[in-house]
Amino acid sequence: MKRKNYLLLLFVLILLLLSCFGNKQNATISASDLLHREEQDSSNIHQTIESIKKLIYDNDEYIKRHNLDIVFISKGNFGITGGDNWIIRTSRDQIFIYAINDNRIGKRYNLTSFNLEEESVFNIMQDIPGTHIDNSTSSFGDFNGDGVDEIFEYGFYGRAFEIIVWGFDVEKDDFIPYCTIPFRIIDSEYGPAPVEFTAHKGINGFKVFFSQSQVAGGPGYIYEPNPKNGKWFFYAWDSEKREYVEVGEVVEE
Repeated sequence: MKRKNYLLLLFVLILLLLSCFGNKQNATISASDLLHREEQDSSNIHQTIESIKKLIYDNDEYIKRHNLDIVFISKGNFGITGGDNWIIRTSRDQIFIYAINDNRIGKRYNLTSFNLEEESVFNIMQDIPGTHIDNSTSSFGDFNGDGVDEIFEYGFYGRAFEIIVWGFDVEKDDFIPYCTIPFRIIDSEYGPAPVEFTAHKGINGFKVFFSQSQVAGGPGYIYEPNPKNGKWFFYAWDSEKREYVEVGEVVEE
């Protein structure tokens, strides 16, 4: 009787071992399949990017005429109709946004671009969310939560430094500024960055170190500094106005 019990127990143990071995083998196969699938996806993405770059090189007359290189390329979702949206930066520090469908360029838009290293030793882009566009002062992503991408930019226009968030306007069929906010770099070597995406009083947005310079007028001109200069102000998205509006000063407690 005991012999039968021992044999039965041995049989059960063998079945358990076989079951564990089978599950481990299946798990190994699944992990291998997953890795192979990821490699295929990465390869497909690379092939797609290379094909889009070739399409632009072959068909964009401006790119061909000026013999420009594409130093950055990424797919985005800017709300442009007529094809997939792609954004590039050229070797001449230009940003172009395309709508591409069936291997044809339907539309192209261009925006300004500035080289980060020329503007500040401290990396003022390091905490800006979204996808950073090469070594520029721009980034793109869905900053306002409306489901489409916008383009954030530190703009350096001579004496005028401005924070600009560009968004695509379907009716105007063009990119428009959702805000233009004057700023200055506090310390180009040690920081901090003049913009921080954060929450203020339960509202998501960003704060800016505000600084507005004035252009001298005619005879008798008296410089009157903006009382907001040198202070942090918070800005949030207004979905009705479709722009970033000033919420108020951020006072450190």
